Amino acid sequence: MGNVFSCFESGHWDPHPEIVSAYTPARTDVYHDMKQPLSHYFVSSGHNSYLTGNQLTSASGTETIIACLKGACRVIELDVYNGPECKHGGTLTKAISFKECIEAIADYAFEASPYPVIITMENHANTENQGLMAQILREILGDKLYVPDPADPMEAWKSPEQLRHKVVCRTSLKANAHEEFKKLIYIKNSKFSGLTEMIKKDKVVSSSFEEMSLPKVKDLGADDEDEEKETQREMQKLQAQQAKSKAAGEQGNSADETPDDAVVGGEMVTGSIQELYTYTSKHLMRVYPAGWRITSGNYNPMTAWIRGASFAALNWQVWDKPLWCNTGKFMDNGRCGYVLKPDWMRNPPSELPARPGRKLLLHVHSAHMHQGKNVSVFKDDLFVKMEIYGMPTDRESKYTHTVNNSGRLHVDKEFDFVVRYPEMAILCVQLMDEDAGGAKTNHADADTLGYITLPLSTLKEGTFKLQLFRPSSGKPLPAHEAWIKVSLKWAAENPMYAGPK
Repeated sequence: MGNVFSCFESGHWDPHPEIVSAYTPARTDVYHDMKQPLSHYFVSSGHNSYLTGNQLTSASGTETIIACLKGACRVIELDVYNGPECKHGGTLTKAISFKECIEAIADYAFEASPYPVIITMENHANTENQGLMAQILREILGDKLYVPDPADPMEAWKSPEQLRHKVVCRTSLKANAHEEFKKLIYIKNSKFSGLTEMIKKDKVVSSSFEEMSLPKVKDLGADDEDEEKETQREMQKLQAQQAKSKAAGEQGNSADETPDDAVVGGEMVTGSIQELYTYTSKHLMRVYPAGWRITSGNYNPMTAWIRGASFAALNWQVWDKPLWCNTGKFMDNGRCGYVLKPDWMRNPPSELPARPGRKLLLHVHSAHMHQGKNVSVFKDDLFVKMEIYGMPTDRESKYTHTVNNSGRLHVDKEFDFVVRYPEMAILCVQLMDEDAGGAKTNHADADTLGYITLPLSTLKEGTFKLQLFRPSSGKPLPAHEAWIKVSLKWAAENPMYAGPK
């Protein structure tokens, strides 16, 4: 952020007026094979979908459920208690009736995508209330509700095509399960016992991992160290806040909802890449945010996807960078909420395929952020940040120079990224405002003014005026006030990737 009383900017500014085309992916249709088992797909997923804000004191409602479904999120999570009602146990969050949540799902399930919606239920209800839940599901969802065939041997999951326009139920079946409730559960959860043991199971099951207990696999290489450092910083900040509140005599609250099928912090699983992908190609893995994320923040979903997890469950209540990543991932395959995993995840080799990598060339022409006509306000110090999210070998960040006290950034420079697994990679381009001292701290304190995320699996080559989105909501910024002009292409010796085999 620049100084006051500087950089009076008015009138039109555009050093590249010839660049006017908006970006659209090379493929905008549903082009993946939708007839494979559910476990062969990444599925856009929500967490604690009934909450409207933080995890401790916010209201419950249908707003997040509706927003998720309108955004083609295909997994809605409900924590259900006697009533039956949905709430976050052990906290001060307000409850909402289970019926209202199911009514919202019935109304919006297939507005954005025809492919199945999965209701994952953390079931804390007694037998009687489970019977009421079954009655509500049947009455409200009607023909939309998928009722599994009791004669199904469950040797493999059905496909998204077979479950088209259906709502599927996922939960753990406890000893007190009501008979009518049991009849509706297609995706049954199982306590994880280790990769080798889980692979041997005859019937397909589903298991959950807390974000900090994801399997460690040497073949994947080092995890994103920056991500781990950021997680540690978030944890330390929260612990300091909690200690301060406790010292001030304020009452703390914590949730008590660890899924019955969960592998939680401290229960680390290890194995080979073949074991990991053999497990995730057959069974369903769900990853959910750690309990300390009380502000409804999120982990980087790429850490779950590179391990083959189908469900990277995210809090949609607060828009943040992991949700930018999720949006980019599911821009692929017609934005239907299902993306087919690469062949090497679905049919795992003994090791990751060795690839020479292909070079992505990104030429930044210019960028603009409207500064207004009031000379007495702070002005931005603009630069553009480019990041690749993907497999560990492909993660990279690059930056343009910074223009001080101005919303007009003229760059005209080409940047290159070597990408070995474009089918997993997402490009994030951000328009940033450098804070004081940022140049000395490697942009550590810079603020994002606008962003766009694009899957490289459907990258369209050409020259574009990129539409930017608000970092705190995902809503588009006015095109005349904020933009970045770029050219995108693969180097000639590296042909463009054309999607899953």
